[in-house]
Amino acid sequence: MKDFILIYIPLFSLTKKHQLSLFFRFFMAHPTIAYPTEHKKNKPQTSDHQTSDNDFGVNFATLREKVLERRPVLREIIEKRGHKDLFTYAQDYLDVNLNETILARQPEFLAAFSSEVEKRLGKEVAKSATEQLRKYYFVSTADHHGPICHPFFLNSNLVTAMTCLEQSDPILQNVIVLACANVSQNNSSFPRGLLFQTNGKENPELNRLPILPAHSRLSPVFKFRSYLKSEIEKLAKLLRRKAQNKEIPQTVSQKVTAVLEEIYQADEVLALQSYSDQITLTNFRLWKKFFGEHEKIKPNLIYLEEEAVVSRLLVDHHLAGNTPISKILLGEKESEMLVKHFDGVEGGFDLGRKQGTYLFWALPEGEKYRIPLWREGGELVSEDGTFRVKLEPQAIKQGLESKILIPSMLLSYLLLSFYYGLKCLGGFCQVNYLTAMKDAYLKLLVDLGEADEAKALEKVQTKELGEDLTIAFLEHGERKIALATGLDLVIYGKPDAWKILKNQARNITIAEALDPMMPEFYRVMYGTKERDEQLMAITAEQILKHTGLSQKIEACAILRD
Repeated sequence: MKDFILIYIPLFSLTKKHQLSLFFRFFMAHPTIAYPTEHKKNKPQTSDHQTSDNDFGVNFATLREKVLERRPVLREIIEKRGHKDLFTYAQDYLDVNLNETILARQPEFLAAFSSEVEKRLGKEVAKSATEQLRKYYFVSTADHHGPICHPFFLNSNLVTAMTCLEQSDPILQNVIVLACANVSQNNSSFPRGLLFQTNGKENPELNRLPILPAHSRLSPVFKFRSYLKSEIEKLAKLLRRKAQNKEIPQTVSQKVTAVLEEIYQADEVLALQSYSDQITLTNFRLWKKFFGEHEKIKPNLIYLEEEAVVSRLLVDHHLAGNTPISKILLGEKESEMLVKHFDGVEGGFDLGRKQGTYLFWALPEGEKYRIPLWREGGELVSEDGTFRVKLEPQAIKQGLESKILIPSMLLSYLLLSFYYGLKCLGGFCQVNYLTAMKDAYLKLLVDLGEADEAKALEKVQTKELGEDLTIAFLEHGERKIALATGLDLVIYGKPDAWKILKNQARNITIAEALDPMMPEFYRVMYGTKERDEQLMAITAEQILKHTGLSQKIEACAILRD
């Protein structure tokens, strides 16, 4: 049995939609590591390739360098900020580069954002979040739009919450997330349900509670119907049956059922018209429970569908206007430049392989699955030609308002990051592709003679790591630990959990956080024929011991029978 924890979870892929798949398989295969003890010393592990600590150090340094050769943004982050502890590093979130052009456009974004928040969470919350954004112009765009349970998303938002609560500015009351709803319900982040852990034979057993039915698992969260009261009642029955069969403890069944009844079965939640809106409201309420009853100040979690904000901005300001975005959408010359600079670029699209889509996906009425679209003359057309939409303001407006058209990741970042200058926190996937996209867009603007736009773009920040910063751990068994889910904090959280989280963030550096994932980075970046056998033998467990990181980990929750 391999016995170590996945501590930090950065992944590399072309789209945010797929970034969790590799992580989740790895996490489930290698969930735990034993705490160090004073009385038992572990002998160094050896193999044909590693016979001493010195050999391991050399091999690990080589592995690390191989990874950084192919990820220059990662190298830059480590070299410039790797010495900072997580808490200090996260303070940089508040430092946003703004210029006159961005400041002039900011009111448009804030108005759209405020309107979408008010619809879902009310005027008071919308006012608080909007005023915070006006002063601290950053959000996270790393999450998938689902229940705030998965460790990947839970931890990054806890770090941001810490940044807000430890400041003296009372305006910092919100953790703001523009989450991707254009993700399949069966994504490994499990956006269609809840996650919690119970004791297994050796490692914690991950329990999935699917809110949405299995037959819809390939559909996106975007535009999906609201869940029904009967679907939550089925989950409560499932929990009771599991408790009766001794599959989960009775106390766990009772605690999770209480959460379902209080939050997910609330009348105002059931009255909402979409699953996406239900997620916004239920996450807002569930999040408050992560901090325990003793915490007087609990930040708001504003978990808003990214596509809703982007669609509103497009309709209100970029279909009938003369902005760079409207030119890219509607202009023939600008379209040619978009293809020239983004075809084959990470985060863009690939015309030859027909990967990705051209600015929009389609989700026609009655269809379960999104369809990629490609430009043909003045239209966007599906590959088989059965779906067409004219590249005209009214047609695009109708498509967005009916949710038949879904803004692509490329279009979303062209708008949010490059036009409105919003600082977007993300994981390793994002900091790499967003930087590549910025470079491509800068060249496009230069080719089009848009000197002022190019100058404004230069200040936009794209290397803002806001994910993969794990601080919430669950203790189980013989002093072993695993990554905690959101519900784990509710079920098993220690009374001083928040204090532990803050201490953890001050004790672990960015560089230490990244080192244990170097073996996985190497596997992702190098094909089978390129891999070195000695480097492939290195494990995260060995790195944890070699760097001393295993000595710093403390759990904020304890899994009990």
